[in-house]
Order: sequence, then C-alpha cells, then structure tokens
Amino acid sequence: MKLATLLYIRNSKGEYLLIERLKQPNKGRLSPPGGKLNLPEAESPLACAVREAEEECGIISTFDDWTFLGTISEKDYPDIGNIIIFAFLYNKIFDTLPPDFDEGSFRFVHPGEFQNANIPESDKLFIWKFVLSHNQSPFSVHIDCTDKGNYKCIVEQK
Repeated sequence: MKLATLLYIRNSKGEYLLIERLKQPNKGRLSPPGGKLNLPEAESPLACAVREAEEECGIISTFDDWTFLGTISEKDYPDIGNIIIFAFLYNKIFDTLPPDFDEGSFRFVHPGEFQNANIPESDKLFIWKFVLSHNQSPFSVHIDCTDKGNYKCIVEQK
C-alpha cells in the first residue's frame, strides 16, 4: 500500500496545473503534481503537500495555504497497486508555469478541456468530478481499478 498526495493548483484563468509525466505511474499522461509520503519520517499528508509543492513547483507554502479536499483509495491502480491519495487544494492563485524537471513538464489545463486531454482514466471518470464540485466537507471515494476499462467507484462520503 502506498500513500501519496495530489495537489490541485489553479491559476487566475481557472486552469489547473498538471504535469505531463515522464515516469510511471501515468507516464505520458497529465496529472496534478504531488508525491509519496515519507513514511520512515512519519510525514503527514499536509506536510507532504507542502514539501511536494516546493520540490516540484517551487511553491513556498505553509499548512494554512492548503485545503484538504478528501481521500481517494484505488485498488490495483496500474503500475502502482493499492494506493491511498490525499487531495489538497492550494488556496492561492498561482500563475507561474514551473520549469520542466526530471518527472515531466508542466502546463495549465482548463477543466473544460479535461475530457479531451490525456488524463488518467480514473481521474477523468471520477476524481476530477469530486475536486471540481468540492464544498466544505471532504470527500472519500474508493475506485476499483482491477477490471481495466471498467473501473468501479464507490462514494463513501461527499
């Protein structure tokens, strides 16, 4: 089981910062920045979000700069296996396109373009809907990726 964060960062046009990934998982696809929690250090999901935002995007932030959106558990996710993801929204507008780095290149993508963009299937089918419709309470979803092309989503809380 892996634990990770995904960071949802918007610009002033309402577009989201995505990485075209050079590595697995999601090689060649557009995904939000984020990364694995440092488990040997007992890193919290929020601390991981702050660290990953700086490492990948150059964003210097504090815990107060982030809103917890919810959790996503995915069973048998391709090239990972079982994973639990903690989703966070950056509370500030970020218009700077970070430089390319060893994990990929960044671009801003408007939500209206998501259906035609090269976004991972579970993100396109389920996750973005929860992120874009987030209200005050965190969501919790489970996605069973065992049957490729026929993912199943169970909403535990929204």
